[in-house]
Amino acid sequence: MDLKIDKNSQVAYVGMVTALMVVSALVRIPIPPVPITLQSFIVLLVPMVFGARVAFNGVFIYIILGLMGLPIFAHGGGPAYLLNPTFGYVIGFLFAVIPVGYFSRKADTLIRYFFSGLMGLLVIYICGVFYLFLNINFIQDKSITIFNAIKIGFLLPIFFDLIKLTGVSMVMVKLGKRSIYQGSK
Repeated sequence: MDLKIDKNSQVAYVGMVTALMVVSALVRIPIPPVPITLQSFIVLLVPMVFGARVAFNGVFIYIILGLMGLPIFAHGGGPAYLLNPTFGYVIGFLFAVIPVGYFSRKADTLIRYFFSGLMGLLVIYICGVFYLFLNINFIQDKSITIFNAIKIGFLLPIFFDLIKLTGVSMVMVKLGKRSIYQGSK
């Protein structure tokens, strides 16, 4: 069961999620090849607040707008962004909202919210590191081992994402039953 909100509110929430994704991509620390952005914070927070459906639709629209040419991804935009080594993380954002939304439905403690977000981070990093590995080896025609892809695509940025996840979990504990999604149980 997902959010039970009227269509107008759902459209507004989807638009808000898309806007948050755009703004969160602009806040970044440029560490090549995987920059540190606030996008994972938003991707982990919005399904806990609005539910997986609204979050999925908002992230989907964000991806479509970026692929249409708006420079809203961490490294720009346009159809050529599909060839960017970090595009796997963007795909991961889309699918990460599903387990986060699912596991956070009954969460009520910091640990449960943290676990929900951890499932989302797992999806983001699996998609991101796998795409990074494939991109560097087959699109850029350079050589990288899976261990080096894990090192630069997971081990370097995970610390920052765990800090962001802790912040998301603390926000959700404070929101409690006042969040839109939690209030619809």
